[in-house]
Amino acid sequence: MRRLLKPGDIVGGSFWPETVQIKHIEQIDDDLYLIEAVGRESNQFFENYLEKHQLEEVKHYSDDVVSDQLKDRFQHYLQYHVLRTEKEYSQSRARGNKNMIPLPHQIEAVYSKMLQAPQVRYLLADDPGAGKTIMSGMLIRELKARNTIQKTLILVPPLVLKQWQTELKEKFDEDFLIITRAYLDGSGEINPFDVHHQVIASMYWASREDIKNMIISSQFDLVIVDEAHKMAAYTVGQTKRKIKRTKMFQMGENLLRHTEHALLLTATPHKGDRENFRHLMSLIDHDIFSQLNRSDSILEKSNPYVIRRLKENMVTFDGAPLFPKRTTKTLGFDLSPAVFGNR
Repeated sequence: MRRLLKPGDIVGGSFWPETVQIKHIEQIDDDLYLIEAVGRESNQFFENYLEKHQLEEVKHYSDDVVSDQLKDRFQHYLQYHVLRTEKEYSQSRARGNKNMIPLPHQIEAVYSKMLQAPQVRYLLADDPGAGKTIMSGMLIRELKARNTIQKTLILVPPLVLKQWQTELKEKFDEDFLIITRAYLDGSGEINPFDVHHQVIASMYWASREDIKNMIISSQFDLVIVDEAHKMAAYTVGQTKRKIKRTKMFQMGENLLRHTEHALLLTATPHKGDRENFRHLMSLIDHDIFSQLNRSDSILEKSNPYVIRRLKENMVTFDGAPLFPKRTTKTLGFDLSPAVFGNR
């Protein structure tokens, strides 16, 4: 016959949902006992009335056995949590899929540069063909996986609206709604930019006063601008210097100042015009680039807000050049004698 319970015993049985420690035992009559115990995991208090034959079903444990059981249960919980997290976030976390395998320079730009900053505000100025749309999609997926963003706006030239939408869907399974004047007139929505969380619009149309006000009031978490150099401003005059801002620049200035994360895309960051480039950079950080002395360097090599790589530096994972080597050659030629016809 098994020994009866006593305070301090660590036991288990079908009467409790977990291993418990006996705190008090009281005999009510010849066959009935009051058992008070506390759960080892939950610290929950249990009060049971058990008959004598039921006490013999109780299993006694030592501290070591209970400790091992708790370790096993904790390990099972961790495994369950890992599997649950993997199921929930694996798709949003994935860097690539069967439709898209990112290249080394794309991974470097997103993971080694952009995501290293608490606030993503960069000018991505890689050579044409580097895959700026791919890097934008990677950034969107990663920020969503980290629960950093919910609403994203992409402003692009009108001719590539559909291209952006298709590429983001095919390569990242991200659904973006194209908002145009026709959609605005037909949807009946007062402000579709406020209703939908992932939208694409023409940068020219977005600079119209009524549309600009809709966009700014919608408060996006991430704004991506393709061909961002079109948001131009110029410093004119020699003695009385004035800044001439285009409508698109004014729209970008008002929008990006109230946006947490911003990514400007362009293959031509400056056209030899230092002041024009400074104004473009002021969209990234107004405080730093609104006023600079002529001696201050804002060139891309020393500018921490600019990511720029040339085609010559882009390689595959095997180290092979991604693009054919570019060579320049001057060709000489002789002009033929002038021929004067009859007038």
